[in-house]
Amino acid sequence: MAASLHFSNPAGGNPQERRGHTYGEKGMPMPYTLEDLARLIAKRNFCVLATQGRHGPHVAGVGYFARGLDLYIPTSAKTVKARNVRRDPRVAVHIPVPWPLVPAPMKSIQFPGNAEILPIDDASANEALERSSFVMRRVMRRLLKNVDTEVWGESVWIHVRPRKRIETFMIGVPSTTIFREEAKAMLHFEVPQHDALLP
Repeated sequence: MAASLHFSNPAGGNPQERRGHTYGEKGMPMPYTLEDLARLIAKRNFCVLATQGRHGPHVAGVGYFARGLDLYIPTSAKTVKARNVRRDPRVAVHIPVPWPLVPAPMKSIQFPGNAEILPIDDASANEALERSSFVMRRVMRRLLKNVDTEVWGESVWIHVRPRKRIETFMIGVPSTTIFREEAKAMLHFEVPQHDALLP
């Protein structure tokens, strides 16, 4: 059963008119689903992770590997973000999505999430790693090999699961939408409580 999809409606009116679309072989519009969004997230490998420190928020650009809607971020146990997650599991994630060949402001995916620290041999995290490209796997293994554990501690994963809903801007809508009606460029996707999108 497909996960439900809901649309933000900041300008008012009928929520069913706020739709993201892809286009089929005959040029007919097709709704952009949560499954489509999960596939897009899996194709990306960089996000901005915000955590809460003792004295305020901390933001870091990080690489990630995805499995369904879950993100697995490799890091070390003594990093600020890992220490923050242990203290407070509430995080926020922003995934920038560039336009192909167009130097325009990026499309975006953002959501609040719950995070946890996992050991580097965690099965789900390593399954996400194995689904990534050969280059990303090679880079990851080289980084693990070269990390100074005396300074940074043991290698770990930060596992992030989106909480409640995912917001997007200019995802799954025609590129001209922003010029016609900005409100239609903003969508939100309700996050299922179970692992509906995991393979």
